[in-house]
Amino acid sequence: MRDLEIGRVVRALRRRRGWRQDDAALRGGVHRSTWSLVERGRLDRMTLSTLRRCLAAIDVRLDLLARWRGSDLDRLLDEGHSRLQAAWKARLERWGWEVIAEASFNHYGDRGRIDLLAWHSAATILLVVEIKTVVADAQDLLGALDVKVRVARSVALERGWPRVLAVVPVLLVAETSTNRDRIARLGSLFGQFAPRGRVAMTWMRRPMGAHASAARPSGARSSGARSSGAQNAGIPRGLLIFSDSRSATTSRVTRVGRDRVRRREGVASSGAAAADRTRGD
Repeated sequence: MRDLEIGRVVRALRRRRGWRQDDAALRGGVHRSTWSLVERGRLDRMTLSTLRRCLAAIDVRLDLLARWRGSDLDRLLDEGHSRLQAAWKARLERWGWEVIAEASFNHYGDRGRIDLLAWHSAATILLVVEIKTVVADAQDLLGALDVKVRVARSVALERGWPRVLAVVPVLLVAETSTNRDRIARLGSLFGQFAPRGRVAMTWMRRPMGAHASAARPSGARSSGARSSGAQNAGIPRGLLIFSDSRSATTSRVTRVGRDRVRRREGVASSGAAAADRTRGD
């Protein structure tokens, strides 16, 4: 929707309420001249936060749509999603997980696809991995992920993975400052994803031992155990990892430059050896 069209919508909704521009501006917390700019479609004269306040006063939600070279933007975003998906599928498989990409489901009206569904046979733990290149609508993201977690056991059973101790949701988010800021501002919504970054990856490498099976109480249930019980056994309620395809495909990082290199015992540099000889002469 173009700027002039937004202005016409705002004017029509204001008049429908029987408000003057002064009334609408008061409810939006802006000056009357600012409200007039909105109705005239002069949106380039104000900040995005000011525009959102004006629209909120008449119960209008603003959704931004970025366009770039026609459909090329969709292909670009899909390419980033696919790179992360392929890189993390390979990484999880190296860590001993069986992984299915794009696991589809149709469960009592709930339909969709799980980006990565991973099964660890020794720990009997199921990962539901949601990959996001852009964190736009946090509530929609978490709601969709919750549906996938609820149907994951049924999907696993269909795939031949019958025993599930716990289902752990994983948010795999593209590494950008915008995504980090967005999640930081909405910290309370992502509270369940407590293990993050390196800690989360360490748990994914070894989901057993102190984290899962070995820490499980002797009287705990097996395949029917609920997530709350699994949490008491050391299994997290959710994992959050910021990543890009390069870090996901790199198994080891070699640091060079200012790192100090230790000299082996008994081996002296040529300069030090020469100094020793000079002092000994």
